[in-house]
Amino acid sequence: MLTVFVAIYSTFPNMESAKHFGKILVEQKLVACVNLIGNIFSIYRWQETIEEDSEVIFWAKTQETKIEPIYELLKIHHPYELPAFVIYPIKSGSEPYLSWLIAETSP
Repeated sequence: MLTVFVAIYSTFPNMESAKHFGKILVEQKLVACVNLIGNIFSIYRWQETIEEDSEVIFWAKTQETKIEPIYELLKIHHPYELPAFVIYPIKSGSEPYLSWLIAETSP
């Protein structure tokens, strides 16, 4: 079976909530790595109002087979009513890195 790798993008309202969720995913071996990028500024429409907020970017690398359990946990642990959950395919990468990714996301 071909292993397909993905990166998952989301945003969180602060570093604390993003770290909390990232640690859950790494501890459960659902992702190999989470990168958190703080101090971004978002402008968006929510319920007919233009909003402006500081946020944290959440970027995680994993196997495609882990998407559904990650999304189920996101719905439980994310503070937003409608959190971003966007999947990006990883077309290729270095063999050592992808091997590590498999090892870190396998039981």
